[in-house]
Amino acid sequence: MFKKMDIYRILTLIFAVVVMIFSSLSLVYPDTYKHSYKIAQFFLSLVLLCSGITEFKANRKSMAIASFIVSLLTFFVFVFTLVVRTG
Repeated sequence: MFKKMDIYRILTLIFAVVVMIFSSLSLVYPDTYKHSYKIAQFFLSLVLLCSGITEFKANRKSMAIASFIVSLLTFFVFVFTLVVRTG
Protein backbone atom coordinates (compact mmCIF):
# COMPACT_ATOMS: atom_id res chain seq x y z
CA MET A 1 0.00 0.00 0.00
CA PHE A 2 2.73 2.48 0.90
CA LYS A 3 4.85 1.64 -2.16
CA LYS A 4 2.48 3.54 -4.44
CA MET A 5 2.27 6.53 -2.11
CA ASP A 6 4.82 9.30 -2.16
CA ILE A 7 6.15 11.00 0.96
CA TYR A 8 3.69 13.90 0.77
CA ARG A 9 0.66 11.62 0.84
CA ILE A 10 2.08 9.74 3.82
CA LEU A 11 2.73 13.04 5.60
CA THR A 12 -0.78 14.18 4.75
CA LEU A 13 -2.23 11.06 6.37
CA ILE A 14 -0.05 11.43 9.47
CA PHE A 15 -0.89 15.12 9.89
CA ALA A 16 -4.59 14.39 9.35
CA VAL A 17 -4.54 11.81 12.14
CA VAL A 18 -2.83 14.36 14.42
CA VAL A 19 -5.53 16.92 13.54
CA MET A 20 -8.28 14.42 14.37
CA ILE A 21 -6.68 13.56 17.71
CA PHE A 22 -6.21 17.15 18.84
CA SER A 23 -9.65 18.19 17.60
CA SER A 24 -11.25 15.27 19.44
CA LEU A 25 -9.39 16.15 22.63
CA SER A 26 -10.52 19.74 22.33
CA LEU A 27 -14.15 18.69 21.87
CA VAL A 28 -14.29 15.95 24.50
CA TYR A 29 -12.30 17.73 27.23
CA PRO A 30 -12.68 21.46 26.60
CA ASP A 31 -11.46 22.57 30.03
CA THR A 32 -8.37 20.36 30.14
CA TYR A 33 -7.21 20.88 26.55
CA LYS A 34 -8.08 24.54 26.04
CA HIS A 35 -5.40 25.30 23.48
CA SER A 36 -5.27 22.06 21.54
CA TYR A 37 -7.30 23.63 18.73
CA LYS A 38 -4.30 25.84 17.98
CA ILE A 39 -2.10 22.80 17.50
CA ALA A 40 -4.79 21.19 15.37
CA GLN A 41 -4.97 24.33 13.26
CA PHE A 42 -1.21 24.29 12.68
CA PHE A 43 -1.29 20.66 11.57
CA LEU A 44 -4.32 21.38 9.39
CA SER A 45 -2.25 23.97 7.53
CA LEU A 46 0.45 21.32 7.07
CA VAL A 47 -2.16 18.88 5.73
CA LEU A 48 -3.27 21.43 3.17
CA LEU A 49 0.32 22.28 2.26
CA CYS A 50 1.23 18.64 1.61
CA SER A 51 -2.02 18.19 -0.27
CA GLY A 52 -1.16 21.20 -2.43
CA ILE A 53 2.27 19.77 -3.20
CA THR A 54 0.70 16.45 -4.17
CA GLU A 55 -1.82 18.19 -6.43
CA PHE A 56 0.93 20.28 -8.00
CA LYS A 57 2.97 17.17 -8.78
CA ALA A 58 -0.13 15.61 -10.39
CA ASN A 59 -0.49 18.66 -12.71
CA ARG A 60 -3.72 19.84 -11.12
CA LYS A 61 -2.51 23.39 -10.69
CA SER A 62 -5.84 25.04 -9.87
CA MET A 63 -6.44 22.69 -6.92
CA ALA A 64 -2.81 23.11 -5.85
CA ILE A 65 -3.11 26.89 -5.80
CA ALA A 66 -6.35 26.67 -3.83
CA SER A 67 -4.71 24.33 -1.30
CA PHE A 68 -1.72 26.65 -0.95
CA ILE A 69 -3.94 29.69 -0.40
CA VAL A 70 -6.08 27.95 2.22
CA SER A 71 -2.93 26.62 3.89
CA LEU A 72 -1.49 30.12 4.10
CA LEU A 73 -4.76 31.47 5.47
CA THR A 74 -4.93 28.73 8.10
CA PHE A 75 -1.30 29.32 9.09
CA PHE A 76 -1.95 33.08 9.33
CA VAL A 77 -4.91 32.46 11.65
CA PHE A 78 -2.74 30.10 13.74
CA VAL A 79 -0.04 32.76 14.14
CA PHE A 80 -2.66 35.42 14.84
CA THR A 81 -4.22 33.34 17.62
CA LEU A 82 -0.78 32.84 19.19
CA VAL A 83 -0.04 36.55 19.19
CA VAL A 84 -3.41 37.87 20.34
CA ARG A 85 -4.50 36.91 23.81
CA THR A 86 -8.05 35.78 24.20
CA GLY A 87 -9.27 36.77 27.60
